[in-house]
Amino acid sequence: MLKNVMNMKGNQAIASVVLIAGAIFLCLAIGKTISVHPYIPLIILISFFLFILAFTHSDWAMGLLIVAMLLSPELDLGSLSRKQDITIRIEDLLIVVFMLGWLARIAVSRGLSFIRRMPLNRFILFYTIIFTLATLKGIITGDVGLLKGLFFMFKYIEYFIVFYLASSIIQNEKQMWNYLTIFLVVFAIIDIYAFSQIGHVDRVSVPFQHGNGEPNTLGGYQVLMLGVLLGILTHVNLRQWKWPLIGLAVFTLVPFAHTLSRASYGAIVVMYLTLIFYSKFSTKTVLVGIMAFCVVLFLIFKPDFVMHRLVSAVTPEYQQNIPTVKLLGVSLGASPSARILDWIDLFQTWKTKPFLGFGLTGVRFVDGQFIKVLVETGLVGLAAFMMLLFVIFHQVLKIYKKTKNPLYKGLAIGFLAGHGGMLAHALSANTFIIIRIMEPYWFLAGMVMVIPYLEKATVPVLPPKNLEEQKVYMRNTQFFLNSNKNIVKGIG
Repeated sequence: MLKNVMNMKGNQAIASVVLIAGAIFLCLAIGKTISVHPYIPLIILISFFLFILAFTHSDWAMGLLIVAMLLSPELDLGSLSRKQDITIRIEDLLIVVFMLGWLARIAVSRGLSFIRRMPLNRFILFYTIIFTLATLKGIITGDVGLLKGLFFMFKYIEYFIVFYLASSIIQNEKQMWNYLTIFLVVFAIIDIYAFSQIGHVDRVSVPFQHGNGEPNTLGGYQVLMLGVLLGILTHVNLRQWKWPLIGLAVFTLVPFAHTLSRASYGAIVVMYLTLIFYSKFSTKTVLVGIMAFCVVLFLIFKPDFVMHRLVSAVTPEYQQNIPTVKLLGVSLGASPSARILDWIDLFQTWKTKPFLGFGLTGVRFVDGQFIKVLVETGLVGLAAFMMLLFVIFHQVLKIYKKTKNPLYKGLAIGFLAGHGGMLAHALSANTFIIIRIMEPYWFLAGMVMVIPYLEKATVPVLPPKNLEEQKVYMRNTQFFLNSNKNIVKGIG
């Protein structure tokens, strides 16, 4: 078997090696856990059928994955790790099984590859190497727990697996439409679920969430999907679906407001301004008009729950032993003050290990993606992370400007706007490690980055416009062929 693998080329050899290694690892894991957890055989049986599904019908498998991203429950790993802050979700298992199924298909097929050549590849690899080295160093020095560190490393890598699965499986525009349709259907379901919570909870959240839920997660997800939805609405002729999708965008604002997520409120503003700034002029005017109309409505009605949430950020009330922080002469509320003080404290901690940091989970929890990356992976990790984010923005903008297909153009500008919103959201939230935001984010990123490949595969060959041009074309072609024959005879 090893000899056959070595005789293969490129992606087929890589796929075969990963498939064999995955099979060995799976057998070892089964043997270790089957005596402890009797329900494991059922999971294995289901995984086998899902593997077959990914091998034979990859489109169905990826559609199922999109649904599972927001609508799958969490499983507690406390009994395995003795830590209650490690959980997995159903789609974690789906991603691994679908990856193995797709790699198996690549191994027996020609013309397929798991990793296409894209500008993002080297930056993803660089960032992966840095956080892996930082975490392994943290495990060695005792800053990071072994199981927890490895688990979070896999979670980070899992997002990139989603990216490469999407970018390698998509081969045509029809698949794009199908996946976007599933994304929007799931988005509508999440909105309806969140709307049903209004009046029953203080802040609405996503389904299947432990504890009191995560309103920030719902708000970030809504900002990302609203960006994509608005990009499609402004660039694609949707015919009978135009008004239903406009209705979905308007309806989303109701549960979005009830998340009471200040990070999401700021993110939606940045998302919308990004959409305005990079859209064509005719679209800009419409978007600016809509924004002005929404601002006027907000100032007229001034929803009390939203206003109270916004004002509380700059209202120094009883601080619960938290000192009041002043920013630009403004006294902040308890939550922003606590967050800024936490950042300052962690910044001092980072100085003790400035280059590679403490490793993933090597420091306490903190709200703020960029300070988290700095402390966990150091200056090198933060530089790698920022470069990756910049390249994503640059490449998506480049694709948007070059593509002529309305669907691709709408998806690109929508994701670009969503990306801008995620950057704003990450200022005060761990946006780029939140599962329910990052799995859709990286799937959509894969859809955008594969657009140049799809357009290369469908370059149209334009025929002559009329009969006279056809005659000229035929005469020129015949002349060219005769010239070639004369040249060959002369050489002979």
